[in-house]
Amino acid sequence: MARAPIGRQQLLTAAREELVRGNGVLELSALTRRAKLSTGALYHHFGSKSGLLAAIYDGFYDGLRHAIADANLPADADWSTRERERTNLFVAYHFADPLAPILLTRAALDPDLAELEAVHIETMSAMAADNIRHGQSLGQLPTTLDPASAGAYVIGGLRHGIAQQLRSTPPADQQQAADRLWHLTASALGIA
Repeated sequence: MARAPIGRQQLLTAAREELVRGNGVLELSALTRRAKLSTGALYHHFGSKSGLLAAIYDGFYDGLRHAIADANLPADADWSTRERERTNLFVAYHFADPLAPILLTRAALDPDLAELEAVHIETMSAMAADNIRHGQSLGQLPTTLDPASAGAYVIGGLRHGIAQQLRSTPPADQQQAADRLWHLTASALGIA
C-alpha cells in the first residue's frame, strides 16, 4: 500500500491520536499542534475537517477488509473453519486499534460519517453474501439461506456485536469476544 504524502500522513496520524485522546472529539487547534502543521494544510489535503474524518474512517475500513481477506485464512480448511478464523481476525483488528470503539460509537453520531459507514457496511455485506454463496456451492451451508439477507445480517451483527464487546465493563477478553461472535454467526447460518 502506498503511503500518503508526508503532510497528509502527519495529519492522519495526529487526528487518530487526538480522537483517541479526546474520546471522539477532534479540536482543530490540538490537531494542528500535534501534527506541527497549519490549518491550511488540513484544508489543502482534506478540504475540511469532515474530509479528514472521512479519510480516517476509510482507512479504518480498508484496513479491516485487508485484515480479514481470504489471503489471511487457511487455504485448505473447510468453510466454517475459515470463517471462524475470519471472525478471530475481525475481533483482533478491532481490539488492536484504539480508535475502533470511538469509530463504532461516537463517530457514528456524525451524519456524514454515519452515511459513509453505511456504504462500508453495504460493501462488506455484499462480500459476505458472495462468501455465503460460495459456502452453499461447497455444500457446507444450507441452501435455504438467502445469501444477501444472511450477509447483511452477519455483517450488521458483527459490527454491533464488536461495538458492544469493546464497550463492556469489565472489558471483554479478545478470545472470549471472538468466541461469542462466532457462536452467534454460526447459529445464524445454521452451522453446527
